Amino acid sequence: METVAVCSFKGGTAKTSTVLHLGVYLAKFFHKKVLLIDFDAQANLSTGLGFSSDQLLTMVPVLQGEKSIKEVIQHTAIEGLDIVTANVYLDGVEATGPVVNDLYGHERLRKALLQVNYDYVFIDTPPSLGWLTQSAFFAARHSLICSIPEPYSILALNRLKEYHAQIQENHPLDIIGVVLSFWDDRGATNAAFVEAIEMAFPGKLFDAKIRRDISVSRAILKGKPVVDAYPNARASDDYRKLAEEFHARVEAKELAHV
Repeated sequence: METVAVCSFKGGTAKTSTVLHLGVYLAKFFHKKVLLIDFDAQANLSTGLGFSSDQLLTMVPVLQGEKSIKEVIQHTAIEGLDIVTANVYLDGVEATGPVVNDLYGHERLRKALLQVNYDYVFIDTPPSLGWLTQSAFFAARHSLICSIPEPYSILALNRLKEYHAQIQENHPLDIIGVVLSFWDDRGATNAAFVEAIEMAFPGKLFDAKIRRDISVSRAILKGKPVVDAYPNARASDDYRKLAEEFHARVEAKELAHV
């Protein structure tokens, strides 16, 4: 089971859209069994797949030891794609009853995932490096970094690089790659942004880049992935290429360990 923590140090990097569409494409076109975990109290991943943001079937009761993860998994409209939704109660869950008193509270998500068997698990983390994100990293085998070609997003990569280095001192975590969204092929500063990413994470930038496309936002408002809502949109093609490249990278790493 390949568990991937999808992260960004700041908001607005299309992190949730990346999680959603990678999961959709891997399930739909690669026939993989995929679980998405919405680990962000904003619940954007949940609403993007048509679920209400006030769902009670979240990781909160799992982290608190009241339910097993199998009890909170829900099927989506896409065959092979399941989700654990989120709500506002995720925010601050580390300060609640049994979690706050657990010296190994960060391990609760990892241990919960031992109960399930999927080809891929994607954990959508908050745009911060707090308790939820730390728990996601400890539960993951890979991390996927989301960025956009803007100065503050690029500057945040150095912080993420330091954070990964700290995690890797005690936990095996492979950086599967960096995804660039809101890409404009005509951008005057493209070369500078790509160079900055290569300096922070050499050889990790995906060739596939997600171009700016209003169809993604329109699809999310419909509670559908762009491939279902607007299959001919350029973002639909971009996410397909990203899924192909992502799958190839993971498969190559698996073969290298055989």
